Amino acid sequence: MLLEDPMSVNAHNQSTRGSENTATSLSHRTERRRSPRGGVNAEPERVHLVALILDTYAEMPGLSLHLRQAARLFGLRDRTCEVVLNDLVRDGRLRQSKDGQYRGAK
Repeated sequence: MLLEDPMSVNAHNQSTRGSENTATSLSHRTERRRSPRGGVNAEPERVHLVALILDTYAEMPGLSLHLRQAARLFGLRDRTCEVVLNDLVRDGRLRQSKDGQYRGAK
């Protein structure tokens, strides 16, 4: 009778399960957003984000934030914050310095 090493059997089972989980997660990637906007644990809707950001810059003249600082201050994922801030720069409501900091438009 041939006995298998229990450690190698466990390793095989874990690697098989890992590839099944990966395949399952990849097949369910139709929506990039992890949670809907406006919910209890979700990021605010776009209108509210813009108001929050612009009001913060208006309340604190001279505020200058790098992307990661802004994302943390506003409670956003880096990518979401980047998109909103870049749109505000494009619209002339904020400006971005050469070193990448976002500042209020004056």
